[in-house]
Amino acid sequence: MQTPMPPMPPGLDPNLVFNEVVPIIAAVVVILVVAVALRGILRTPVGEAIAERIRTRVQRRGGAGGAGGDDPQRVAELEAQVSHLQGQVSELAERLDFAERMLAERRERKLGAGQ
Repeated sequence: MQTPMPPMPPGLDPNLVFNEVVPIIAAVVVILVVAVALRGILRTPVGEAIAERIRTRVQRRGGAGGAGGDDPQRVAELEAQVSHLQGQVSELAERLDFAERMLAERRERKLGAGQ
């Protein structure tokens, strides 16, 4: 024989309560499992590498030791490259001016001969 269910307060549906509570419990369980998994991963060498990457990125953005300021040799190399590129740009500008002058002279000769 079945025992009768205890009387429920009026207006309380057990199915509604079950359907409301189970998703909340499931969400809490999923959050706990993810937290434990992340904690385990972050304590491994992979986690240490991630932490180091975050540290260096923050240092670069914050200006602590920023953009090659700690390496004078690298700065000197970059300055040499910039001066070399500036020389190339000025040489190209001179060549462009020469080519424009040559084209202008040629155009003037054609116009002069055509008149």
